[in-house]
Amino acid sequence: MDHLPEKRMRGLQRVLAKAFGESEAEDVGLRNRILDQALGKVGPQPQYGPLDLNEETLSRISRIAEEKASSADLLAELLALSAAEREMVVAVEPRFQVYSLASHALQQCGKAVFHDPVAARELARLAHAISEQVDPRTCGGAAALADLQAYSLAMEGNAFRVSGDLDAALRLFEEARRVQEKGGADPDLAARIDHLEASLRREFRQYDVALRLLDRARKTFTALQDHDQKMRTIINRSNVFLVKGDLDEAIATLRGALGSTGSPELAWTVRHNLVEILNQSGRPREAAQLFEETRPLYSQHTDPLTTCRRIWMEGLIARELGENLDHAADLLLQAATRLAEHGYSLDAALAGLDLVTVYAKQGQTAEVLRVASDIVQLFQACKAHPEALVAFILVHQAAEKQAVNLSLLSQVASRVKRASGTYEMAAS
Repeated sequence: MDHLPEKRMRGLQRVLAKAFGESEAEDVGLRNRILDQALGKVGPQPQYGPLDLNEETLSRISRIAEEKASSADLLAELLALSAAEREMVVAVEPRFQVYSLASHALQQCGKAVFHDPVAARELARLAHAISEQVDPRTCGGAAALADLQAYSLAMEGNAFRVSGDLDAALRLFEEARRVQEKGGADPDLAARIDHLEASLRREFRQYDVALRLLDRARKTFTALQDHDQKMRTIINRSNVFLVKGDLDEAIATLRGALGSTGSPELAWTVRHNLVEILNQSGRPREAAQLFEETRPLYSQHTDPLTTCRRIWMEGLIARELGENLDHAADLLLQAATRLAEHGYSLDAALAGLDLVTVYAKQGQTAEVLRVASDIVQLFQACKAHPEALVAFILVHQAAEKQAVNLSLLSQVASRVKRASGTYEMAAS
């Protein structure tokens, strides 16, 4: 095995840790070396012992691969049932009692959380229910299973945070940390919990705590050579500075990540966020230049949300340049309409608010009132975040009194972004 590249050996070792039973996988020294590396206590390339790929090991690796391949179908089967039926089936049918299925449910939870936090909560709870039925001997031991259970609680807490229920989120994160004390086998999941909790601490305005959690997560992801997760911590770090009001530091953080290794999606996110903050900080010409440089990345992402964000951003830049407000209004109206059609009600409302700002600059009082009224109705229909609804009602009331001003609109935009999670810009 000495001829294997070291990176491949490390990856294989992590697979084997989940293939062995508890007694065989209890390599405390290995876990400690990985965790020490994440904390910067050892060199970047720890040495691992030889790997004994016997017939039993290969059989278990094959079984894990089969379980992962069937996870999507099993999850779809569970989601077709009622919540009560799911709970019963998971408790009695062994084919649903596998680590890979719980892990897949959490992956889907992460994808759903910003457009459907209620569904995300259900997925996190389902993952936790599955994890409670998993035999520890099939997934690397009790400690590894505790890490997964802690992560599922943190994911549920994050879904509550996105919904605006910070108290429920905090309770779940506290429970996740208690469960995590029984774990310690999976530094990747520990770092993901840190990353999620950093977003909650940001919501509570505990900026120093949020930054420390992100720094710890970044060190772990660096040690594990997970470039995408490392990039997400950098993006989230910039979001902390953004909420804090330190736009210069937010810009500097993103500029430092422009050349970092990561997926095309994250490269787009870094650039899109930087364009937005530059524009927001009164530097629309720099934003316009970077936006044009980023067009090839926008063209690679043709999904409805990214397309809407491109149109939206182009309208924002046109608004801040102030050279053609009619064109800015056309773009923002198009973005708001498309976002609403695709079910992104909070984003649609924010784009509508940006449109209101253009009309306010143009002195079109009737249009301000009409759009504000439409947004309030949209929020009431979709049962949007209460704080966001209140904020838009304030705009509507001000419009009725012809007392809308740019300062009020800016304050409302900040409140809604915090309520909707927009400040995260796909980082979490």
